[in-house]
Amino acid sequence: MINLLGRIFGVLINFVYSFFKLNKTKNQVAFISRQSENPSLDFQYLIDEIQTNYPQYEVVVLCKMIPASFGGKIKYVGEMFRQMKALSQSKVVVLDGYCILASVLNHKKDLKIIQIWHALGAFKRFGKSVLDMPGGKSSATANAFKMHRNYDLIATSGDKCVPFFAEAFGQPEEKFIPIGIPRMDYLTDSGKNAKVAQNVYSVYPELDNGKKTILYVPTFRDKPEDIEALHKMTADFVSKVDYSKYNLVVKHHVVDTNFEEVYIDSSQNVFHGEHFSGMDFMCVSDFVVTDYSSVIYEAVLKNLPIYIFCFDGERYLDERGFYIDFWHDIPAVYGKTSEEILSLIDSNTTVEDEKIAQFKTDYVNKKFDSITHIYGEIIDSLMRGEYDNKYNYKA
Repeated sequence: MINLLGRIFGVLINFVYSFFKLNKTKNQVAFISRQSENPSLDFQYLIDEIQTNYPQYEVVVLCKMIPASFGGKIKYVGEMFRQMKALSQSKVVVLDGYCILASVLNHKKDLKIIQIWHALGAFKRFGKSVLDMPGGKSSATANAFKMHRNYDLIATSGDKCVPFFAEAFGQPEEKFIPIGIPRMDYLTDSGKNAKVAQNVYSVYPELDNGKKTILYVPTFRDKPEDIEALHKMTADFVSKVDYSKYNLVVKHHVVDTNFEEVYIDSSQNVFHGEHFSGMDFMCVSDFVVTDYSSVIYEAVLKNLPIYIFCFDGERYLDERGFYIDFWHDIPAVYGKTSEEILSLIDSNTTVEDEKIAQFKTDYVNKKFDSITHIYGEIIDSLMRGEYDNKYNYKA
């Protein structure tokens, strides 16, 4: 049944798209996302690069999440029309996630699509790696809606990520450019990070008190019992911190609440809002506590010690699966209780420098001073039809 629905959808949407393709192609770069309502950090860096150094190209930005309500989904049809217009008029389109129209539609031959996935590094298995598995799509749905098709170039943060992303997207390895992604420029920019720290302290001046700050960034759970367990363990962790020595920032996953909770003097003294990302809070943090989140890659690039709070590790790993060896490859120390994690932090227990360095080389290898500048060159060469594949992965 799903195959039939997919074919019907494909025929109808391509019929509509055929009228959009009558539009003349422009010197236009389009950024399309359904990950958030605002451009991601990768998008922001690339947009600024193009507008600054390649002003001859028009930039179009379409960022819109698919609403949960039925009425919202109906209204989203209007966004799909805007996407079709952008796809039909652009020479280059940049994505940061799965865009159904980019995959399903039959595009003009000169359109080039770049996928810069929203998660840094290769961590939890996703996409075609988890078809017909818990948390994944069915293979019938993936085939019916041509999941992850039509990509010309796919960005990754390191060579060792390429085979994993190739499996997740069902794409050949030679399409990948493992030079890093734009946000890595931000993560390694001390001047930019100092400004972000000032912004954080301007909103939460209580944090600027001389104490060390622990950042806890748990990943999202999608089952009610797992969500309840996470909330229980988060509350336990909050209650066990020694606030005479530490501040605590809890940044909840964007799919959960996106709330940030800042604890200064006690677990009862809490400031909260939705002002910053976990990556922003790293600019004022001394330790990062997480579980199964790809924020480990951001923390490694920022040279912050990582602590894995894996109170439900066996269950979570059995259900999701990881591309890397979760228990051995990550340059982090592990604990299953709040007391254990806080004791490791208190004793300043970390992993060897050699393991951290090797992990960086393999998974978050920043090969250029400005990755954003290189992507600007790539987009410019694609716009002119002169890209020579010199940055593509070679096994």
